[in-house]
Amino acid sequence: MASTGSRDTVARFFDCLGSARMREIVDVFSDDGTIDMPGTNDLPWAGRWTGRQRLEEYFRVMPAALDIRGATQDVWLIDGNNVVVSGTEHGASRVSGKEYHAKWCWRFVVEAGKIKLWDAYEDTEAMFNAGPWR
Repeated sequence: MASTGSRDTVARFFDCLGSARMREIVDVFSDDGTIDMPGTNDLPWAGRWTGRQRLEEYFRVMPAALDIRGATQDVWLIDGNNVVVSGTEHGASRVSGKEYHAKWCWRFVVEAGKIKLWDAYEDTEAMFNAGPWR
């Protein structure tokens, strides 16, 4: 896929995410798409989520736990069907109300206009310290 198409797909993802359109965001992923988000098991959204049903579950779990209060996208790097975006996030635990400020770097693999992989690395220590999350 051309770099422009890959960028457009990821831009659509960010548009859905930023507008809290969680049902629509699942459609940006392929049916066998994967979210791989390393982190402690204490963070309910951390782990590997593969397939439509698991993606739908992720996009219920994550917003139920996180109150995102602001985010930046600082750098976009695009190489064919690989799109890497880094930025910052300001949020809070919906359980504790404690805030966090975290950096993140996400890599997306796009195939046929759909996200096949969202490989997400985040400052899970900052997030963890804002817990509890459950």
